[in-house]
Amino acid sequence: MLDLPELKVVKPSDTRWLSHERCVKAVKASYSAIVTALNNIYEQTHAPEALGISKALCRPSTLVAIYLLDYVLPQVAKLSRALQTERIDVTAITPLVDATLNTLDDAMLPAANWVLELMDAKNEIEEVTDITLTTESIATFQGQVAEPFIRMLKANISSRFISQDIVSSFGIFDPKKVPAADSSDFHTYGEDLIDVLLAHYGAELPAKTAGGDESTKEALISRETREEWKTFRSYLSKKPKGNLHLQLKDLTTSDMLSEIFPNISTLANICLSIPVSTASVERSFSKMKLIKTRIRNRIGQSQLSYLMKIAMETSETLSSTQLNDIITVWNKKPRRIAV
Repeated sequence: MLDLPELKVVKPSDTRWLSHERCVKAVKASYSAIVTALNNIYEQTHAPEALGISKALCRPSTLVAIYLLDYVLPQVAKLSRALQTERIDVTAITPLVDATLNTLDDAMLPAANWVLELMDAKNEIEEVTDITLTTESIATFQGQVAEPFIRMLKANISSRFISQDIVSSFGIFDPKKVPAADSSDFHTYGEDLIDVLLAHYGAELPAKTAGGDESTKEALISRETREEWKTFRSYLSKKPKGNLHLQLKDLTTSDMLSEIFPNISTLANICLSIPVSTASVERSFSKMKLIKTRIRNRIGQSQLSYLMKIAMETSETLSSTQLNDIITVWNKKPRRIAV
């Protein structure tokens, strides 16, 4: 396809499911060219594979499915890519999921974008195939195929985020969301969400006073955490407005804040350790495969650990100051070659 990456029909992979989006997009963009090429191949070589693929592509259901998937897959891919970022804001998960589900609902509208695109390409398609597209046939496909497919897809997405309300509750630590101290909402801000966090993570929080049965300890932790939150809420309203990630990091690394707000600090630790996705783990194995190759299979665990940290944690480009620091450390030991 003229060596254009966006027109290259890639092979979909089960382990890299985002490749399905690129495959569908390429097939849709080059649909007429692919059908024409397959027909020419069959006429010249009588290859049964070319005839079989051409017949499959020329079915109305296949064509409509291609346009539907070209609309649906990018929406799901956007959500997937957002969740794979290294520092995702956990409070953004619920809005992202809800927006994706609402966009999928739009695919069922009679005037959905993918339907309009299909009707715009109607003349070009009918020139190379025997397909006759009508508004009625597309509406029938929407009701019999697209609707059950999107309903199952939405159920699958929702089942993966059953705890999103709990995760979103950590948004109370975002300094930008705290009302002004003189507003009417300030004195009740976050109390309902603290209750949500206590109901789920209360057993993980430390009690200042030891002893007592479980119910007494639970009530004590609940009371202490609510008191901590009232003080911490005032602290948030008076400090410069940063972002959520920096505030959580502050709570977990500052000895002073950990001492004053032990339960709030523990909740911050829990939030930072929530595995939103396995993307970072998968990336680390990919990096390890590049570092510990067949030729370097005798590399030690310590050296491998250092190289993995460099590959995973450092930026792609180093400043001149960083390079000079590296050279200084390197030259501290006698070397055969001076740098």
